Amino acid sequence: MRNLDAVRGMLNEAASAAGRRAPNLVAVTKAVDDDIAAWVLDAGCRDLGENRADAFARRAERFASAGLEARWHFIGHLQRNKVRRVLEHVHVLHSVDSERLADAVARVAEELGRQIDVFIQVNLTGEDEKHGFGGDEAAAAALRLAESPAISVRGLMAMGPLRSHRTAREVFEEARELARSLEDEVPEAFHQRRCELSMGMSGDAALATELGSDLVRVGSALFVDLPHPATLDQAPQPPLTTDALKRAEDD
Repeated sequence: MRNLDAVRGMLNEAASAAGRRAPNLVAVTKAVDDDIAAWVLDAGCRDLGENRADAFARRAERFASAGLEARWHFIGHLQRNKVRRVLEHVHVLHSVDSERLADAVARVAEELGRQIDVFIQVNLTGEDEKHGFGGDEAAAAALRLAESPAISVRGLMAMGPLRSHRTAREVFEEARELARSLEDEVPEAFHQRRCELSMGMSGDAALATELGSDLVRVGSALFVDLPHPATLDQAPQPPLTTDALKRAEDD
């Protein structure tokens, strides 16, 4: 897949310039159909990201029925009444953004008997449009989540600004410094005592890589110029047949 190769090349180049390993790529498949998401998986990108609870759960169920094994990331705002629906399938939750949601996630994960990797969403831009803990609340949130045996706290998720009062570089640098301070302050809260970073999307993934992100969440850059709606006969190496997808949808 040409776009996937280009994105990987961009991340490798940015990482090499910064003297570090490339971050893990999460392909955000929320805007494409099942066939294209399956192509990405078949091309070797196992980590797929979604941001709408019901649509994600239906896709995860169809993929499981078709024998497709993705590592699912949920990256959108999660309402508490959708927690069980998402946690039945998700492996990594990037958007724990409040104490009430943290408590619900821990409780439901324990009830389901699942181990969930979690990132704490922090709002470092000060924008009302964004959810998340303040930087000064992150340590308490990490400790609160770490109390649950079903939760592995991986680190922080941060997004760049929507408006121009702060730059993405300023936000990502602040997130990096916050992560390092949390490792010093509450190392016991984090998986292997390291606070990872989930930051960077299509427009700022290279910058996030330079500034130390461990995961980048890329969608539009992967799917530009692809046909919509897609059909299986356009796939270079279709991993799934139309009949198989139909059977999965009917299950």
